[in-house]
Amino acid sequence: MKRIFVFVLVGLFFASCDPVDGNLVGVKGRDTFYPDILGPGKVPYGMVYIPSGAYQAGQNDKDIMGLHTTRNRTVSVQAFYMDASEISNNEYRQFVHWVKDSIAREKLYRRMSGDDAEQWVNVPDDFFKEPYRTVMNMGSDVQGGNNPFDPFLNTESSEDLDRAYLMLMGYSQAGKKGLAKDRFKLKDEKGLPTDRENLDITLNADEVSAILSTYSSVDKKGKIDDKANTKDGPVYKLVTDVQGGRIENRKYFQLNWETPVDYSDPETLFLLSDMYVSKEEQFFNNKQIDTRLLYYDYVWIDYKEAAKRGKVKTARNAYDGTINDPSLPSVNRRDPLSKDDKSNGLHRSTLTDDGTELKYDGTVSPFIDQATGQYVIDTSGRKDIPKDDKGTVLVDEDFLINPGQDLDLGYTNSKGQHNAIRGHSDRSRYIIKERINVYPDTLCWVRDYTYSYHDPMAENYFWHTAYDNYPVVGVTWCQAKAFSVWRTQLYHSWLLANGDLYVNDFRLPTEVEWERAARGDLELSQYPWGGPYIRNANGCFLANFKPMRGRYFEDGGFHTVKVYSYNPNTFGLYCMAGNAAEWCNTAFDESAYEFTHDMNSEYTYDAKDDDHPVKKRKVIRGGSWKDIGYYLQNSTRTFEYQDTAKCYIGFRNVMTHLGRGGKDLDAENGEEIQMDIQLK
Repeated sequence: MKRIFVFVLVGLFFASCDPVDGNLVGVKGRDTFYPDILGPGKVPYGMVYIPSGAYQAGQNDKDIMGLHTTRNRTVSVQAFYMDASEISNNEYRQFVHWVKDSIAREKLYRRMSGDDAEQWVNVPDDFFKEPYRTVMNMGSDVQGGNNPFDPFLNTESSEDLDRAYLMLMGYSQAGKKGLAKDRFKLKDEKGLPTDRENLDITLNADEVSAILSTYSSVDKKGKIDDKANTKDGPVYKLVTDVQGGRIENRKYFQLNWETPVDYSDPETLFLLSDMYVSKEEQFFNNKQIDTRLLYYDYVWIDYKEAAKRGKVKTARNAYDGTINDPSLPSVNRRDPLSKDDKSNGLHRSTLTDDGTELKYDGTVSPFIDQATGQYVIDTSGRKDIPKDDKGTVLVDEDFLINPGQDLDLGYTNSKGQHNAIRGHSDRSRYIIKERINVYPDTLCWVRDYTYSYHDPMAENYFWHTAYDNYPVVGVTWCQAKAFSVWRTQLYHSWLLANGDLYVNDFRLPTEVEWERAARGDLELSQYPWGGPYIRNANGCFLANFKPMRGRYFEDGGFHTVKVYSYNPNTFGLYCMAGNAAEWCNTAFDESAYEFTHDMNSEYTYDAKDDDHPVKKRKVIRGGSWKDIGYYLQNSTRTFEYQDTAKCYIGFRNVMTHLGRGGKDLDAENGEEIQMDIQLK
């Protein structure tokens, strides 16, 4: 028995001696990422893998009419995934239904009360009280933002912030003698003294019920009567005065998608009555959801703007003040630049209309008047604001000074050398907020053609099950972009719920990605199937387009056809030519092939509403059911305006591959696995 015990000890000793400890091995404990396209859940359903590679872009036939917009050039493209087919009506309808259901859940949450309201949201298990939850979310802007050194120096701001945290956790400031735990007594809900161990910083079930039973803290109706009013009985008075009601707490909840919305239930129908068209707008008493109300709110990151660098002051002279402003007093070069010394006038600032003040679109002050939403001026009687022993407010609006200019994140050493690291003081400036109506323009079937009868397509094409697997059309470039953001959030939420890592976002393909995928590794091919002919050996047409001077049905389709019609190309992609033309992310410029880079070539422009229409052009590729054969060629470039919807334009998504992106994915998986084994 002793021998076994000794062997166990020896084994534990050697097991504890990790041979890689003390060496550069990277962060341990991270999951291995398998880029295998067949890996379960690693690649979105319905996509195919396009390996990285170079190809000859541009016309392989004569550029008709002397357009000269697609001169031949070699470009290299990173590996990516692409939808095997165009986005179908049924797939886009999932997006529309999600928006409809989210709006319905939002309305039911606001219009029900108590447990009925709670069923539409997920209340966090650790739902912190105010001001704890706001302090947790307030971020670095409250620390001063413009000076990264402030939190680590003995400045007044950082001291006040540190005291605020200590006070919230039950400690107090005891002057020069240090921090004393018992000098400043906190009180619990019963008004009895308590300490840090007994400090309840999360909301219990009764308090959550009080919040959900009150529409807004402005109503001041959050009182819970304590019938037992004993020493041990809880006493809640005006809970929502401090914690808020359903409106104030909505930002802390996520919608609950487990509970279905029963649109046939009379009570639900009554509460959602303003989502339906009015009686005056109905025909044949057909009560329908008003699609004009289906708006989707989302954000996207303007990396191009964020990557720009503005001018900042990066040097301080120990004898003459700052180099940029000699009028400032001389200081020690060991001191980091102050917040005021880092800004350079109004460079890259966001100004008010009159150009006098700086707008700030960042963190909101955590200590505001719940009734008015304004900064607290008179703090008398406010128990939710941390104060020291003398009643001095520890956190106030002065922490939110942030002009939104470029930051100097560098440091000047004692020799006068500066490491020239820069950043941005307000990242919210690059988070672009969008709101867009998501319903397709079904009337485009009528609008696009004069003296032509397409009323049945306008009435039925998008919603009828007969067209479920037909490509969605009538969506603008902006709607396609919003769909991509929604699809990304849907997929990432699923990955997170399954404990997987995030992957790259869904997006519209760049122009060169689309052409790379359409060519299918067939060099100098005119069409996705190769070419140079548009019929096969049996004389059958190979795509859905306008053949033979207008014999639309000769190719098997009159308008659009199902997204998996005809044979796929060598990458497994369907209808890369014909059926529905497809939006690309790229802005259209006739000379783009002259100035774009030969690596992941791309040209983008974020057009504003008052820009000239020529700046709103976006590339469309592939041709459609109403186009002649020229537009089916891999190299043909054309455009449409981003805010227009056509009955012949759809889209498909791509996602950039994570990893090397070679043709042999099995070998790439092996690289990842072997490296992981070595480190273990």
